[in-house]
Amino acid sequence: MHHLIQTIIENSLFSKPLFPIDQQNRNFSLASTLNLNLEKGKYSANTVLHRPSIVGHRGSLYNQPENTRASFQTAAEIGCDAIELDVFCLKCGTIVVFHGSGTDDNAGLVHEYCTGLPPSLITEYTAKEVRSFRFNRHFPEYVCDKSKVTDSRVAYIPTLEEVLLDAKKTGVIVKIELKGVGTAKPVLDLVESLDMVSQCHYSSFSLDEIRTIRKLRPQRSPVDDKYIYKTGCIFGEPPSNFIEIAQSVGASEVHLKYDTCTVERINDIHRAGFGSMCWFRGPVRMKEDSSLKYFGDCGNEDKAMYDIVRKTGVQSMCVNRPDVLHGMLHTKGEPTHRALESHTVITI
Repeated sequence: MHHLIQTIIENSLFSKPLFPIDQQNRNFSLASTLNLNLEKGKYSANTVLHRPSIVGHRGSLYNQPENTRASFQTAAEIGCDAIELDVFCLKCGTIVVFHGSGTDDNAGLVHEYCTGLPPSLITEYTAKEVRSFRFNRHFPEYVCDKSKVTDSRVAYIPTLEEVLLDAKKTGVIVKIELKGVGTAKPVLDLVESLDMVSQCHYSSFSLDEIRTIRKLRPQRSPVDDKYIYKTGCIFGEPPSNFIEIAQSVGASEVHLKYDTCTVERINDIHRAGFGSMCWFRGPVRMKEDSSLKYFGDCGNEDKAMYDIVRKTGVQSMCVNRPDVLHGMLHTKGEPTHRALESHTVITI
């Protein structure tokens, strides 16, 4: 366990210089990175770009502490189609909603997110212990009003059951990222016990977790032959065979990091019959990207950045500023949908 903690710490986003970047490989244009030539119309002007589904990444973390009930409630009030959250299984068996320090695919460290704790993983604690933790207002991932980070009425680590019961009232789709090892089965059991199968989707960087969901629940709809239990393979830097990988574990969707969802990849995803979603990094790394990589044509999750990404044809956007995306799309008055079933292919 201590070796695992040390490995995660060494690879943590916050154990390295904040803005390391290869000076020879800067690309100041996000549009060109995504192979969008907007001036020459590399996306088809004849294609109707439906409004992408708005997914609140960890809720609405610029308004409330991330991954809290208040954050998810705010996201629902903004008008998000879905919320995205991270889960771990505690040593007592309780599933909690938490991200923690570490990398995107290997998180869970709790001592930076919360005060007064030794280097440790969230999975080392019980539900009673976790409920007593207090958030660290100085931790850079907390980007909302700092007074909210120390307000114990909203700033606590919730159980997945609490969050799901809240979501059941609002009707918002819940995209559950299986962060912790062995979370697939207990999360599936909880969702089913609450009669929320149609409202919950599952995703993970771990192919084993996605494979487990599909092995346990292979059922397809008799109407359209699509999987009833929705799953998504998450990729940071997608390998050349990412489509085959998603197919091999029975995924329903492919989730790409926002600056890797090129027009070509999105087209490939839709041609293969998958749904598509792009995900934006946490606020610290998004600040880095916008400051050093893509400042040529957009800002830090501003309307320009969101507009560039949506023009790839991606069906869902998991963002840190859902209020900005919602306001932009509402102003445009474009066709809307809860979850796109049609697979639009962008003409190149």
